[in-house]
Amino acid sequence: MNLRQLEVLRAVVQYGTTTAAAEWLGMSQPSISNTVRHVETLLGLKLFDRVSNRLVPTQEALTLMEDCTALFQLRDAVNQKAADLKAGRIGQIYITATAELSEALLPRVMAAYKTEHARVKLTLETNRIENVLTSVESGLADIGFMYSGYQRKGVVMEPLATIPAVCLCRHDHPLAGYDEITPADLEGVDLVGPQTENRAGLQIATAFRIAGHEYKPEVEVRFMNSAAQMVRSGWGVTITDALTARNALTPDLVIRPFAPQVDFLLTCVTASHKQIPRHLRRFIQQCRGVLSG
Repeated sequence: MNLRQLEVLRAVVQYGTTTAAAEWLGMSQPSISNTVRHVETLLGLKLFDRVSNRLVPTQEALTLMEDCTALFQLRDAVNQKAADLKAGRIGQIYITATAELSEALLPRVMAAYKTEHARVKLTLETNRIENVLTSVESGLADIGFMYSGYQRKGVVMEPLATIPAVCLCRHDHPLAGYDEITPADLEGVDLVGPQTENRAGLQIATAFRIAGHEYKPEVEVRFMNSAAQMVRSGWGVTITDALTARNALTPDLVIRPFAPQVDFLLTCVTASHKQIPRHLRRFIQQCRGVLSG
């Protein structure tokens, strides 16, 4: 017997007539009757007694249906899982990102995503830009997030937003009274900022050079969130991205625009040899929603 034949028998047992079973299954009444006769012949068993225009299951039929219950439950579970996968309700997303975005952006995105897609498991790992790219390219991660990423074979860059550089300082610092902060204003100031070996630091250094000044922070860090946390702890001034600055902001700190304008391009990275699944595309959309909110 196949699953469809068992399904027909179950419908006849449940509804008592071939007409009602046919309506429930979306089949014709003759097809139901023919299936019942065929299964009875196949098994060599009488499965129904005809009583007052109704089909009453025999004990053999009831015993058979008891054994089929688990089978139908498994079928229904598989169908539900297939529907969930199609709708993006279950799955797993491995995320890798640089430290700034792991701290200032992705927790909000992940929280919002889990609220709507509770059955999708999320895993976040923090890495340097090079390792973010390698993880996505090799398939260890499904998606990566970074600022000002560079093109690399095997990955696809998708721009998400342009985030401006800002100055973060304490509210009682002399620079707190400025409408905007320039490289000239930062001469002689205790400055903590990203290393010029990374792309964010290089962008800031370029802005300083264009303005005729040298970018020389007294404290260099790899990730901008480390600089913001140092200012938050009571030392120095930093130039950082606006997301990181807002994430570190307390009543004791202020954010001021930085000029000349420096923009950090926030991108997500996926493998070029893989099609982006539905649940991952929804995660990217959730990220765009958080950024625009």
